[in-house]
Amino acid sequence: MQTLLTVAAILGLTALFSYINERFLHLQQTIGLVLLALCATLALMVLNGLGLGAWLADEQALVTRLSLDDTLLNGVLCFMLFAGSINVDIRTLREERWVILTLAIGATLIAAVLIGLAVYWALGAAGVGIGLMMALVFGALISPTDPIAALAILGKVGLPPRLEAIISGESLFNDGVGVVIFTIFLAAAVGSQQPILADAVVMFLREVLGGVGLGLAAAATIHHLMTRTSDYGTHVLISLAVVSLGYGLAETLEVSGPIAIVVTGLVVGNFSLPRLTEQQRAPFGTFWRAIDEVLNAMLFVLIGLHVAIMPSEGLPPSATIAVLVCLVARWISVNLSLNALSVAGALKADRLGLTNLLTWGGLRGGLAIAMAMSLPDGPDKPVILHMTYGVVMFSIIVQGLSIARLFPAGRLSRLLR
Repeated sequence: MQTLLTVAAILGLTALFSYINERFLHLQQTIGLVLLALCATLALMVLNGLGLGAWLADEQALVTRLSLDDTLLNGVLCFMLFAGSINVDIRTLREERWVILTLAIGATLIAAVLIGLAVYWALGAAGVGIGLMMALVFGALISPTDPIAALAILGKVGLPPRLEAIISGESLFNDGVGVVIFTIFLAAAVGSQQPILADAVVMFLREVLGGVGLGLAAAATIHHLMTRTSDYGTHVLISLAVVSLGYGLAETLEVSGPIAIVVTGLVVGNFSLPRLTEQQRAPFGTFWRAIDEVLNAMLFVLIGLHVAIMPSEGLPPSATIAVLVCLVARWISVNLSLNALSVAGALKADRLGLTNLLTWGGLRGGLAIAMAMSLPDGPDKPVILHMTYGVVMFSIIVQGLSIARLFPAGRLSRLLR
C-alpha cells in the first residue's frame, strides 16, 4: 500500500503541475514540470526554515522512496529508451553513422577526462577537496548527453532531419557509453587494485559489444513473436516482457543495458513494425508514446523534487564550477571530434555553428542524477551530488529555455551542407 500511495502522489503532482503549466505558464512541458517541482520544493524549504510546517519532511520521505537511482537506473529506464528509439529512422542514422559514433564515443571520452581533471583542479583551487578518481567518476557520469532530456526538449525545437538524427543518435548511444565509462572509473575509484589500461579496454568492449549483441537477440525475439501474432494486447505484452527481461539480463551478463535496449528499439521500430498492418502498428505506437509521455513527465517532476534531499553544504561554489567546466569541456570535445571528421572527409558543415549547437543542446537529465546517487557513501559524494544537480538544472532550465531563441530554424538549416 505504501508503494501505491507513493506512486499515486507523484502521479498526482505530475498531473497538477502539467495542468498549471499548460493553463498558465505555457512552457515546454519538461521545463515547466521541473520549474514547478523545484519552486514547490523551495517554498516548502522556506516554510520549514520559518517553522511554519513539517511538509518538507513528508516530501523528503516521498523522494527517498522513489529515489532516481532505484526508479530510473534499475527500473523504468529500459521502457523510456525503448519508447524513444523505436521512432528513430535507422536510414538517417546510417547516413550520419560516423558523426554519431565519433560524438557518442570520442567526444564522450574526451569530455569525461577533461571534466574530471578540470573539476579536480578547480575545486582544489576553491578549497573544496575531491579525489582525482572521484573527479573522473563525475566526469564520466556528466559527460554524456541524456537521451530523455535531449529528445524531450530538442524534439520540440523543429530540427532538420539530419540534425535531429545526429542529436538523437548521439544522445541515445552516448548514454550507454557514459554508463560504461562510469562503471570503469568507479571500479578504479573504489577497487582495492587499480585496473590497468588493458582491463579497462576489455571491460569497455565487453559492455558495448555485449550490449549490441544482447539488443539484437532481444529484437529478434520480439520480431519473431510479433510478426506471428495479430492481437494488440499480445504485441504490447511481448514488447514489455522482452524489454524488461533483456535489461535485467544485461545486468546479470555485465553488459550495457542501455545500449542493448536502444539497439532493440531501433531494430523493432525499423524492421518489425513495418511488417505489421497499419491497424496493428497504430495502437502499439500509441501505447509506447503514452508510456514515454507519462514516464518522462514523472521523471522531470522527480528531478525538481530531488533538491529536497540534496546535502546542504557547499552547493553554490561546486555547482557553479561544474556548470562552467562542463560547458567548456563539451565545446572542446565536440569541436575536436567535428574537426577530425571534417579532415577525414566524413562531414561537411559549419563546424563552429554545429559545435555551438551541440554544446548548448547537450542537455543532461535524470540519468546523471541517478548515477550520482548510486555512488557509495563517502566524503566526495555530497560534492558530486551538488555538481550533478547544478549541471542538470542549468541544462534543463537555462539551456532548454534559450536554445530555440539562440538557434532559430533559419540558422539550423545552414549548419549541415
